[in-house]
Amino acid sequence: MPKISIIMPSLNVAAYIRECIESVINQTITDIEILCIDAGSTDGTLEILEEYAIKDSRIRLIKSDKKSYGYQINTGIDMAMGEYLGIVETDDCIEPDMYEVLYRTAIEHDLDYAKAGFYTMVTPCEGEQYLLESPIADTGRIISFQYFLEKELSPDIYIWNGIYRLSFLREFHIRLNESPGAAFQDCGFRYLVDMNLRRGMFIDRLFYKYRRDNAASSTYNPKFADFNLAECRYIRKRMEDQGITDRARRAFMARETVMMALSPYTTFREHSQPDERILAALNAFREIITCDREQGLLRQSEMQIEQWIEMRLFTENPEAYEDYIGVKAKAHYDIYGDFVRDMAEKEQIVVFGTGKVARFALCLLKMNRLDNIVAVCDNNMEKWGSTYKGYQVLPPLEAITRYPQAYYLIANRTCPEVITQQLKGSRIESARMSVYRLPLNAFGSTNLFMRQGPTGE
Repeated sequence: MPKISIIMPSLNVAAYIRECIESVINQTITDIEILCIDAGSTDGTLEILEEYAIKDSRIRLIKSDKKSYGYQINTGIDMAMGEYLGIVETDDCIEPDMYEVLYRTAIEHDLDYAKAGFYTMVTPCEGEQYLLESPIADTGRIISFQYFLEKELSPDIYIWNGIYRLSFLREFHIRLNESPGAAFQDCGFRYLVDMNLRRGMFIDRLFYKYRRDNAASSTYNPKFADFNLAECRYIRKRMEDQGITDRARRAFMARETVMMALSPYTTFREHSQPDERILAALNAFREIITCDREQGLLRQSEMQIEQWIEMRLFTENPEAYEDYIGVKAKAHYDIYGDFVRDMAEKEQIVVFGTGKVARFALCLLKMNRLDNIVAVCDNNMEKWGSTYKGYQVLPPLEAITRYPQAYYLIANRTCPEVITQQLKGSRIESARMSVYRLPLNAFGSTNLFMRQGPTGE
């Protein structure tokens, strides 16, 4: 029996599949099986997988007769022979010790699952990669389904950043919805795992690299409302089949249903207007949420204030909600968009800092194809002369000498006031500097603003 079965569902990902599978076959834990389940790729993906299957006996290549992410994963669950199971989406990749660390943690603590944080990965230019951290909270302690019932919103929102005991998945018949396509079908799996969990743990590491710049990703699918509605109905049917009737778990799912309806719609409205199909799906969500509230499953004391207010507006006054969400979406968009457009007007930009804040700031600017960044500088002498994201790290005085008319973006959260005074002491006027204060949010920092405009107005 292999220690871990790794499911890799694929469909036309030739641009990414080599990087992905190399990261899996080179794991530091070698006692694994790799289930490559391809749904009829026509771009060369299948041929690449066949090439690797010949070279590595741990790879089992399965051809799926359905173009359904859920069906592909379920096929893998049925065929898996490992003690634990992991999932790697084939436009992503993973750190070399991901499965060794997760497996060791799971065995040591006898866990149904072990999960970790992840990176959001983008490649704004060829040969240039940004990894933006998305850590996970409440690490290092045993949790069960009770942990999620006490949360206003679940912090566990992905399925690929961990491993699951295969016997646990089979005991509770935890599977994905086998709807067509590959969008949002992990919701049912994730919620059923959370509602049946006996022993789990989040660990304080980041392993998984979630690709954000694949235009074919389900993140950008305009049918999101239909997909989420289908998942909502699937989860509730599975709860009924499993006999999950206690108020605590039903209330947990009611709160998550509000999130499933409202959160993706806000993001969608940042770049698009709804059509009749989306509005119809939202109306179906309204009926479900209204019914949940009538049954006492949604209580203000158990929800975030903003979520409670938006839920009431969404269900009680749909027209007012549309006006509100348009303003909110534009405000969300402008938080980052106004900054990008302002930076685009500068002739030269010097980024002051080489840490996490600078990485998020540079990623946002480079994603939007700004070519006016001329240098990076830092007060840490040990970094001088090294390379940071394609730029040589300069001493601040050298940067000022080379670029006396540049605009200075202070990417530092520890001592921005000190750096501000330092620049003023070097005769950089206030109009030519600012502190980067945007949220260090991976999704906001990887959005595009220079190629599109908001439609929330």
